[in-house]
Amino acid sequence: MIRSGRAGGLDEMEALIYRLFAEKQFALALLALVMVAQLLSAQFLLLRLTPPSQQARAAPASSHRLDVKCDAGAARTLAGEAMSREAARGKVVVMHLGASEEACLAQVTSSGAAELVVGMSADAQPGRH
Repeated sequence: MIRSGRAGGLDEMEALIYRLFAEKQFALALLALVMVAQLLSAQFLLLRLTPPSQQARAAPASSHRLDVKCDAGAARTLAGEAMSREAARGKVVVMHLGASEEACLAQVTSSGAAELVVGMSADAQPGRH
């Protein structure tokens, strides 16, 4: 029997805890309360793993993006052609990483950091016109 909008499992745990307190089995009742608190904490942490809806979006269609990779210090399309300003203008550029960079990025993203910011050295930035 679900009285509120909560899941049936939590209602069953609530009933069990009330019954344990009524039967004066305080140690078991407190243990059940701790278990419920841990479950709710874990559920909260899992819910935080999803990105905010304003950040979540589908990948752009191939006609609206340009896929590139770094090859010998220069950006090249996946077909191996040099990337041009004309090809990138108005599109989302998707930078494909090499295997070592992907492994490093996977390690960093699984560290539990609140946010990941990718930076680059001032020496690597092209000159401004």
